[in-house]
Amino acid sequence: MAHNLPGWIQDEDHKPEFEKETEEILEQLYKGWLRYWNKESMHDPGANASRRFYNFEEMLSFDMFGTTSRGEFIKHFESVFPYYVDGHMEYKDLEIIVMSPTHAYSTCYQHTWGSAGGDPFNITFRRTGIAKKKDGIWQWIHEHLSFPVNMATLKADITGNTKALDSFKFQE
Repeated sequence: MAHNLPGWIQDEDHKPEFEKETEEILEQLYKGWLRYWNKESMHDPGANASRRFYNFEEMLSFDMFGTTSRGEFIKHFESVFPYYVDGHMEYKDLEIIVMSPTHAYSTCYQHTWGSAGGDPFNITFRRTGIAKKKDGIWQWIHEHLSFPVNMATLKADITGNTKALDSFKFQE
């Protein structure tokens, strides 16, 4: 598979029998999410069109905004997403692993910038997602959004540049 999405990863974990599902996830979720954030969100102040990406009944989230349990993500979504109507996004090192015709996971760095509620932001974070296919549609049922933390300072790195081994170099 050849993709024009920057940072696309493909290796031996990508099974040829799931090529169709990988393409569906790439189109429906990742390229779809990019189209939403980079174009549609500015014309969707209530974030209604973005709802298509999530299965709210099953969705749970561990992220930089806090944690939600199954069935509670809708409250988080409705309080946070309307603020991001002027945002832009790109991915780095996107990897999609399809486990079955109905379940997959993905990892990447997500760079997001713009303004939220009038305040500018520019952040890069790690993103892990689990997706489930139902009635031909892929939706996220779990996501983990996080920043690396420097253990010496106990501060998060919102640029996503902290290397894992560097974060454990404690000051004496």
